[in-house]
Amino acid sequence: MPTTVSFAAHPDDDLLFMNPDILSDVRAGFEVWVVYLSAGDLPCGEGFPACGMDYADMRVRGERAAYARAARVRDRWTFEALTLGGHPVATNTLDGTGVRLVFTFVHAAGGSDQTGDLARMVLDGGFVANPIDDRPPYTRESFTGVLRDLLERAGPDYIRTLSTVGHREEDRDHVDHTAGAILVALADLDEDGRTRIRRDEYAGYAIRRRPPNSTGFWRGQKTAVWHAYRPHDPSLNPGDWDNVMDRQYRERVFEVGDPWAPPDDFRV
Repeated sequence: MPTTVSFAAHPDDDLLFMNPDILSDVRAGFEVWVVYLSAGDLPCGEGFPACGMDYADMRVRGERAAYARAARVRDRWTFEALTLGGHPVATNTLDGTGVRLVFTFVHAAGGSDQTGDLARMVLDGGFVANPIDDRPPYTRESFTGVLRDLLERAGPDYIRTLSTVGHREEDRDHVDHTAGAILVALADLDEDGRTRIRRDEYAGYAIRRRPPNSTGFWRGQKTAVWHAYRPHDPSLNPGDWDNVMDRQYRERVFEVGDPWAPPDDFRV
């Protein structure tokens, strides 16, 4: 069966911005890897309903519930620690399926920290990112090494990211969305700066301004999967993000051999 790897900056980006495409892969029985490039955490002590690793764990449970709903199986998962690029990462595989979730637990941008460690790694090759689950630290080189090794391990037919130029949108995409996509794109380059594995880029926050383009069955399925996730995330209210259940925008496709270079205007 085909294999796909989708890279989300936070737990929920995959559900909001890359569905129904990922959902279609799951229903077709593909080998489906989803990689969360940050923990999606919030700082403690700033009045949030949950924070730090406790909040990250809630979002993990939400993603597991969502993919169990997508695959129409019971919410039962097998944990496996993988070593990728010499770095241990946490993975969960949905029992009886080819769905695997991978978690880096890198600190996300949010609250009083509007930069986040993904952007710090993009902008400063010497920056050291310490995952919030106390696993060994990353630099830009080691982080992209983990992503590169993951791609070798999974052997996908194609991969997905959010947009590497989302910062140019009118309402400016989340900094983690753009930074995470840039890091994956770097990991997907050969020594000549050309794309090794086909990579599809998706719009993030920009879809809120765009017209609906997904109706009928897949709109209903995307909504059901999102509603399986939402009760696990205490930062969300009933109805949050329901207005994007009928849209998904694939922005750009980089085929094998296409040149790519990081945007020179990415700033925090």
